[in-house]
Amino acid sequence: MDFDRITQLFAQLSFREAVWLFPFAFTLHVLEEVRQFTAWANHQASSQFTFREYLTIYLAGIVLSFIAAAVISLYPNRVTVFLFFTFMFTPGVFYNIFFHAGATAWSGAYCPGLLTALTIYPPLFYFVSRLAFSEGLLTNRLGWISLVLAGLVHAADVSRNVFRIW
Repeated sequence: MDFDRITQLFAQLSFREAVWLFPFAFTLHVLEEVRQFTAWANHQASSQFTFREYLTIYLAGIVLSFIAAAVISLYPNRVTVFLFFTFMFTPGVFYNIFFHAGATAWSGAYCPGLLTALTIYPPLFYFVSRLAFSEGLLTNRLGWISLVLAGLVHAADVSRNVFRIW
């Protein structure tokens, strides 16, 4: 494998091109989770979490990730990028890293999705975020606001859908 060529290819991507990496990475993540996550959640979080719910949530997530990439690709401006980072990318990538690592440590059992969360998501988040900032599509202020709001979005999603806290 020619890593120099891969590095050169990624170095040439713009934000509106790089955003297409997200739906593919998310799909890989779902493929890692799909066979085991419901069983893990039933044992570690809530027995009420069903495979049907998993499929509904994550198939919708895959579809929405492709739609979001298309919208961002067509309309790369601060509003769409802020919404993308706040409601899709940061909760689904950045906070998902901490969810899987924390859930594995807390439960003492492998939380399905951990491998992609630790290997694909960190460089993806860094790369796409760096491009958004360098192209002026995210400012420091909007980035911090998005990060905080995305944390709340992710916490609400996991507490409701996986742990059934409310």
